[in-house]
Amino acid sequence: MATPKLISWNLTRRCNLACGHCYLDAVQRKSETGDELQLAEVAQVIDQIAELAPGAMLVLTGGEPLLRRDLDDIVEHAAGLGLMPVIGTNGVLLTAARAQRLRDAGAAGVGISLDSTTAEFHDRLRGMTGAWAGALAGMRAARAAGLGVLMQATLFEENRNQLSGFADLAVEVGAMALNFFFLVCTGRGVTQTDLAPTAYEESLREILALQAARPDVMIRARCAPYARRLLGLHAGEVAPGYAEWSSACLAGRTYLRIGPRGEVTPCPYIPDAAGSVRWTPLREIWETGADFLRLRGEMPAGKCGGCDYRVSCGGCRARALVTTGELMAEDGKCGYRPPPDASPEVLLPPRQTGVTWSPEAQRLLERIPGFVRGKIRDNLEQKAIAVGAASISVEFMHRNRPANLPLNRPDATA
Repeated sequence: MATPKLISWNLTRRCNLACGHCYLDAVQRKSETGDELQLAEVAQVIDQIAELAPGAMLVLTGGEPLLRRDLDDIVEHAAGLGLMPVIGTNGVLLTAARAQRLRDAGAAGVGISLDSTTAEFHDRLRGMTGAWAGALAGMRAARAAGLGVLMQATLFEENRNQLSGFADLAVEVGAMALNFFFLVCTGRGVTQTDLAPTAYEESLREILALQAARPDVMIRARCAPYARRLLGLHAGEVAPGYAEWSSACLAGRTYLRIGPRGEVTPCPYIPDAAGSVRWTPLREIWETGADFLRLRGEMPAGKCGGCDYRVSCGGCRARALVTTGELMAEDGKCGYRPPPDASPEVLLPPRQTGVTWSPEAQRLLERIPGFVRGKIRDNLEQKAIAVGAASISVEFMHRNRPANLPLNRPDATA
């Protein structure tokens, strides 16, 4: 069975901002609420995560996670078990000293939201004058402390013409990745206007073109599984920079989310919990939760179910749920129609390359963070095939080390 490669954890609903599109409907309050998981409970769940998903990226977010006084302890515990802690923050509270403490505790990086290339729209959306400047200052503080920086932007009509400007800013602050999120209207996001299908498709094409033109920063579309179709990548297929799962919907397949009170869902935009870590082991929820089983075992319905990209794309399940009330319904945002001679895509068995790994190389591969291990394995095997190498050694890994290994974790170099 597949295991999670990426886990996001909303540690708290407390926040210092009041963002108009917050899926969690986070609140501004002076003190922590008593119903959120406390440090001892958090540590127990981290133990379960490390056992279920060794090397996974663990995104610790909120609300605003920097408002948790025990955040450094949480980071230290996760890093000590071989997980990759990343802090998802609005950046306003991330001073140089705070960034250094996170780095010392074992954080690998920060994901900081920036929703426009100038202050006006970002500050209005986030509900605070100075939020834009604070986000950029937080990125610079993180970079100076040696943390990897992921710039995150949610797309609206007001900012979707700024894609190139976002890339310029990402390079300026030293970000290693720029993620464009396509809005799913849940939480306070129901008050926002989502992109029209034509604008969604146009923006996605521009993002893919921007990535091809800007190899100096990794640029990706998130909550946008149509990227697989636009790249022409069917199930199991890879391309330079794109693993077989890259850009597809990860919900319930290689991704799960934990809420402030311990509720577990396949992604932040699917609100119904499959269980709570307060009462049920995380592995049991992952392996037996009804929505997790459906996402891994069912084909989508409607036009998504008859599509020649129904496996590699399959539409956004959260968006289908929000718009139709049914998790496995068709994704109405997609305007694609398969060619008349196309057949519905089938799930293929795992790809066999014929390339073997030396024991030493296999051990080194296992030290690479789980969320990116598959991508690096695929890239190295493709390079081996290209040069006629039947086996991958440690020396081969060093000669072909990826130039942009995410977050540059010291013990994950290949």
